[in-house]
Amino acid sequence: IGKLALFISFFPTIVQGPIGRFQHLSKQLFEGNDFSYERTKFGVQLMLWGAFKKLVIADRASVLVDNVFGFPDTFGGTYVAVAALVYCIQLYGDFSGGIDIATGAAQIFGVDLEKNFERPYLATSIPDFWRRWHISLSSWFRDYLYIPLGGNRKGKVRKYCNLMLTFLASGLWHGAAWTYVIWGGLHGLYQIIGDLLHPVRKKIVEIFDVRTDCISFKLTQIAFTFVLTTFAWIFFRADNLGQACVYISRIATRVNPWALFNGTLYTMGLEQFEANVLFFALFILLLVDLVRYRLGRRVDVFLQEQNIWFRWLVCLLLILLVVVYGKYGPDYDAAQFIYFQF
Repeated sequence: IGKLALFISFFPTIVQGPIGRFQHLSKQLFEGNDFSYERTKFGVQLMLWGAFKKLVIADRASVLVDNVFGFPDTFGGTYVAVAALVYCIQLYGDFSGGIDIATGAAQIFGVDLEKNFERPYLATSIPDFWRRWHISLSSWFRDYLYIPLGGNRKGKVRKYCNLMLTFLASGLWHGAAWTYVIWGGLHGLYQIIGDLLHPVRKKIVEIFDVRTDCISFKLTQIAFTFVLTTFAWIFFRADNLGQACVYISRIATRVNPWALFNGTLYTMGLEQFEANVLFFALFILLLVDLVRYRLGRRVDVFLQEQNIWFRWLVCLLLILLVVVYGKYGPDYDAAQFIYFQF
């Protein structure tokens, strides 16, 4: 009973994950770990990075997103499309930032949590997206719902039914609302249609002699996957189904491309200075992801290989950015994490 209680009550993972498996955590929890300065240092650095993504990026993006999603019928199609893109940024910064804080806290205690994100917006297909986004939840639904239902072992029709049931359940896991159900159903539908059209796509590639081993083909896949994912996020963010329909209709009927260039985007809730801070923070995020991608290792390991003055400069810069440019409420409280409600 004590071991079960310890596993369930391990506080870094309680609120929003990553969802721990007993097989993975039990040895680390029950055998204990001696204090390690290196682990503590890496854990604090990761928590600081998570705070940067949450307070500087996600909470700043939420100002614009909340303003537009709260009154979608007052904005043109270009504005609501931009808000949908910014929501992708907010959701990633908020959720992955919270996971980084949890992972860093666990690391201080000598516990390594499973990876939960792997550059999800660089996915080349919807199945690839779910191998990169909330990995622990995706694997949980796969192991405890999709495979027990029969997985892909009982023919294509049964496979598609199992896939749709799994993603509908994933939507309900986030909340008992039609918006979440449709969001989950869309991701299930995307994968079913993609699987059905695979022979057609393969034939088109052969007929037109399309190269699939070049960067342009991969960028096209990434862009198409990102558009599909962003469209589904509209239902995820909307307060109700009616609001989601209004939002989509504005995008479809009120498009004004010139709004991207005439400066009116700054009337959506973020002033020019605040928007510039968001762009700068996104540049830092992309730079860190580029380091991780090119070097194939974690940023804390990369920092450890640098001179001490460089390590301190990076940490102090992050602290300064969080303190000065973090978005705080009237009582200096940070906004609640999005996934706290699920």
